[in-house]
Amino acid sequence: MSIFSDETRISELQRQLDRLRDPFSKFVGAQSTASALLLVALFAALLMANSPWRESYEALKHFPLGLVIGGEVFEWSLRHLVNDGLIALFFLLIGLEFKRELLAGELTDPARVRFLAVAALGGMVFPALVYLSINLFSADGQVDGWGIPMATDTAIAIGVLMALGSRVPKAVIAFLVGLAIIDDIGAILVIAFFYTEQISASALLIAAGLLAVLLLFNRAGLRHPLLYAAGGVLLWIAIVQSGIHASIAGVVVAATVPARPRIKPSSVPSKVRGMVEEAFPVADEKEVLADARTHERITRLEELAQAATTPLRRWESVLELPVALIVLPLFVFLNAGIMINAAAFRAAFVDPVSLGVMLGLVVGKPAGILAGVFLGELTGWVRRPAELSRRSLLGVGLVAGIGFTMSTFIANLALGEDVEEMALAKLGILLASTIAAVAGYLVLRSPQAECTGN
Repeated sequence: MSIFSDETRISELQRQLDRLRDPFSKFVGAQSTASALLLVALFAALLMANSPWRESYEALKHFPLGLVIGGEVFEWSLRHLVNDGLIALFFLLIGLEFKRELLAGELTDPARVRFLAVAALGGMVFPALVYLSINLFSADGQVDGWGIPMATDTAIAIGVLMALGSRVPKAVIAFLVGLAIIDDIGAILVIAFFYTEQISASALLIAAGLLAVLLLFNRAGLRHPLLYAAGGVLLWIAIVQSGIHASIAGVVVAATVPARPRIKPSSVPSKVRGMVEEAFPVADEKEVLADARTHERITRLEELAQAATTPLRRWESVLELPVALIVLPLFVFLNAGIMINAAAFRAAFVDPVSLGVMLGLVVGKPAGILAGVFLGELTGWVRRPAELSRRSLLGVGLVAGIGFTMSTFIANLALGEDVEEMALAKLGILLASTIAAVAGYLVLRSPQAECTGN
C-alpha cells in the first residue's frame, strides 16, 4: 500500500498513479523479471545474428564511443565499453553481496560456510576437469577454456527456482544463493590469477595505493558515496592499466565500502521520537515551504535515517535494479549473438571446446557438487542440513549448470582471439544452460525432492 493512500490533498491523477506504481515497482524488482530480461536479450541477439539485420547487429556491437581530454582521444566500441566498463558494476554488486553475507548473512556460520565451500569447490573443480579431459589430448582442443564451465548464472538459476514456487523449500533456495555467491567469488579469483596475461608493476602499485586510500576513508568513518565512487573509478583505471581484468576492480572497491551504521540502532527510536515532536507541530504545507527552520528539522530526519543504515546496504539497493535490468541484459545482447544452423549444431557435439563446455556444465557441475558434499560428510568435516535432501542437491547441482552470463564472460577472456571457437563455445553454453535448466526444473518439481534424507 502506498504511504500516500490516506493523504486527502493529492489529486485523483496522483491517486491513480500511486495505485499503478506499487505493482509496477514489485514487477520491476522481482527476480523473475530480471531472469526474463536476460532471456529476452538472448533471443533478441540470436534473432538479429541470424536474420537480415546481422550487419546492423555487428555494427551496433562495434559502434565507437569515446571522449577527448586535452587533445587525447579515448575511444571504445560499445561492446568493449560494456565488457570492460559497465560489467564492473555487476562485480561490484557481487562484492557487496559477499561482504554482507560474510558479516551478517549466510556466511557467518562456520559450519554452513564449510558445507557451502565443499559443494562450491566440487562444483568448480569437476567441470574444469571434465573440460580438460576432453581438450587436453585433442588436436583441436583449447585448454585455455577450462574456466568456462565453472561458473553459474545466479539470476537465471534463481529464476528457475522461483518458477517452481512453493514446491521448492526455502532451504533449497538459500543453499543455491550461498553456493552461487561462493561460486562467483571463485570465478573472480580464476579470472584474476589465470586470465591475466601481462602485469604492469607500476599500475598495480598505483592501484594498491588507491585501495589503501579507500580503506583509510573507511577507517576514518568517511561515508559520502562520492569519495568511494571517485576513488573506485581511479582504482578501476589503474587495474585496467595493470593488465588485470576490470571486473576485479568492482570486488576490490566493494571491500572498502563501510558496512556499519553511523549510530547505534538502539538509539534510533528515542532520537526519532524527539525529532518528530520537534519537527511536526506544523500547521500546513506552506510552513514547510516558507520556514527554513521547519525544513531543516524535517531534513534532519532524513539524515538520521541515513545514519541508521549502512552505505554497503544502500549501495547494494541502488545497484540491484540497474545491474539486473540494464547491465546484464546489455552484456548478454552484445555477446550472445551467434550464427545457429544445422552445421553449427553438428559441430557443437564433436568440437572439443563446445563438448567440454556442455559436459562440464551439465555433468561436471552436479557431479562436483554432490561429490564435494559426499566427501565432506564422509570425512566428518561437514554435515548436510536435514531439510536438504540428496535429490534436492542433485536438482540444485543441475540448475547450477546454467552458465550463461558468467560462462560467456570467461569465454570472452579465454577464447576471444579465436572467433570460430568462441562461437562454438557460446553455442555450447547456450545448449548446456538449456539442458541444465530443464533437467533441474524437472528434478526439483518432483515431490520426492521435498522429502528429507533421500
